[in-house]
Amino acid sequence: MSNYFCIDIGGTSIKSGVYNEMGEAVSPSQTTPCQNTKKQNMILKTVLDLIQRISVEYSIVGVAISSSGVIDPEKGEVVYAGYTIPNFQGTNFKKAVKDSFNLPCEVENDVNCVLLAEAWQGKLLTQKNIVCLAVGTGVGGAVYQNGALVRGTNFCAGEVGYLQVEGKNFQDLASTNALTRRAQEFLQQQNLNGHQIMALAETGNPKVLKVLDDWLQDLAKGITTIMYLLNPEQIILGGGIMEQVGFIKPHLEAKIAEQLISPIFGKSELYFAKLGNKAGMVGALYHFLTQQN
Repeated sequence: MSNYFCIDIGGTSIKSGVYNEMGEAVSPSQTTPCQNTKKQNMILKTVLDLIQRISVEYSIVGVAISSSGVIDPEKGEVVYAGYTIPNFQGTNFKKAVKDSFNLPCEVENDVNCVLLAEAWQGKLLTQKNIVCLAVGTGVGGAVYQNGALVRGTNFCAGEVGYLQVEGKNFQDLASTNALTRRAQEFLQQQNLNGHQIMALAETGNPKVLKVLDDWLQDLAKGITTIMYLLNPEQIILGGGIMEQVGFIKPHLEAKIAEQLISPIFGKSELYFAKLGNKAGMVGALYHFLTQQN
């Protein structure tokens, strides 16, 4: 089988690994920090360095990239990047990889890739209407209808992080970053992460449970808006925090039910992503294979 180098670019780190065309890992995955400053974005250089190093060990026939930001998949370019990744807009991976290594490269939005990966490996591609939310540094979205991604006029469809909820951006209330910020302020404790917050919740810590309750309330507000607009068959929830299915699922379903005007709007199934950290890479591979036939 042919090997492909798959790369998933997030706000703080870059995950990468070699996969075959069945979506099976051929190499161990690795995580590389993004070496960015307010004045300089080093993501493209880091990606090219990763390709250079992996090419020494493996024979690869293409590069598949999943990236944060609004992506033009034809050009392979970041056409918009928000405040979570400064100086990223205008980065053209497809051209840079072709010029540097003479390898075909395909680029797709990271949440689109998560949706494609879960739909491909989870056998969900027969569903007619799916929405995916990736909860992490921000809240990203993707929409899949009638066998295809919905990209919108300027590739901006699914950018739900900028939906207005209570006068703020949805992602400023419902991202994992928003959760950790609330917990740190409420508990007067610095450097808490999502895993630590969930561990404290399991002990029954009342302050942490209050923070989580408020956070889930805001997450539910955005999800109900999506239900009213698109009425999807499934809503895929991804991101590291969403691995806490046992806690989050019943509480979130209850919050959504409370907010909907009628149960008829709440028929969307909450589907918690199964592929974890490799979803972006697997989805990038699926996108590469479909684009390259």
